[in-house]
Amino acid sequence: MRRASARGPRAASFARGFRNRHPLVLAAALALLLPALLGLEYFFTSGAWSDVALKYWLRKSSDDYTFVSWTIGRNRQDPPDEPTIYILGGSTVRESITSNDTLEDAIERNGGPDTEVYNLGSMNQNFAQSLAVVDNVPDTPATVIVGINVGRFTPSRGDNQKQAEGREFLLKSTVLREYVNRESGKYRYTYTILPGIFAYFTSYAQQHQDELLSFTLPTRRYGQHRYNLKGIHTTAQKERMVERWNKKRAPIFRRNIDYNMAMLDTLLARARERGVDVILLEMPWNREIVGDEFDHAQEMYRPRVRELAAAYGVPYVDFNEELPLRNGDFQDLSHLVEPGRVIWEERLAEELARRLGAAGPDSSAGARVAAGGGSARDAAGPEAAMP
Repeated sequence: MRRASARGPRAASFARGFRNRHPLVLAAALALLLPALLGLEYFFTSGAWSDVALKYWLRKSSDDYTFVSWTIGRNRQDPPDEPTIYILGGSTVRESITSNDTLEDAIERNGGPDTEVYNLGSMNQNFAQSLAVVDNVPDTPATVIVGINVGRFTPSRGDNQKQAEGREFLLKSTVLREYVNRESGKYRYTYTILPGIFAYFTSYAQQHQDELLSFTLPTRRYGQHRYNLKGIHTTAQKERMVERWNKKRAPIFRRNIDYNMAMLDTLLARARERGVDVILLEMPWNREIVGDEFDHAQEMYRPRVRELAAAYGVPYVDFNEELPLRNGDFQDLSHLVEPGRVIWEERLAEELARRLGAAGPDSSAGARVAAGGGSARDAAGPEAAMP
């Protein structure tokens, strides 16, 4: 204030404004702030932020969360013209196909329609995050493939709940927030995803601090695959992963399975409300190494998933046992590498071509599979053994 007074009365008056605590002044400041914050949220929730290329938003090349959020935002802004397939799940989903384009080509080659495929697998994706995607896909013909494996039932209650405020996906889901509030009383007054947006910007600044301090515009190119034949684990290392999972992850799985099952139930209910077709798909797992070591966990969740599938009339599909996947096709216990991806992708394309056809998803066939008919079988994959 003394320095401002030395510069003159106008500067002193301006400085005093920052110390003014009059209620009307505070109310005016709040009235200006609220529209700005709501505008910031709308910028993300409407998908308008996707008008800026993805490479400017990524915090790193492996930024799954921003990739998923931006992709859904882009589709909200500019909905695809063709039937759309979204594949949801953790990193096992991300690594399960070669690319979106190759799966699209394989579907058409197997007699299916032209499609738009989006692999939205992300590291440790929980069912709350998948629900947020289901709640935000555009109102166009859409099929959501929900990846299922033992790792999907290990995220904690807290990990699921924080998506209600936009962490880690910058997607708003009123259905999720209301569910979390009913179930736990949390996030009752969390009407925005501003906490998630602010967390994103904080993380962005940390990741790009050197570039930002040098006034350089950061850019990154998203890379879908993190695993390949060069980094494949040895058989002995994979066997130790099985031991560690049963020792450390299995208790977490047993503790969290009920909450995650309820979240999957909520996801299916929301998909039905929106008219979004769902396929529950068991993801690949390294049967040659795992053997019967995960039988207990699989027997805990598979019948319950089957019951949900039957209740909602959606397919519950597994083709692990019919495919010639071997230990060498896996980086670890569940992540496919180059040879395995081609095998899995081709079989998935056959399944989707049969179900989609020319007239859209074959819901009647899906209901038969969900009820236990057809060739569907139930198994699971240990994604939680790896990030």
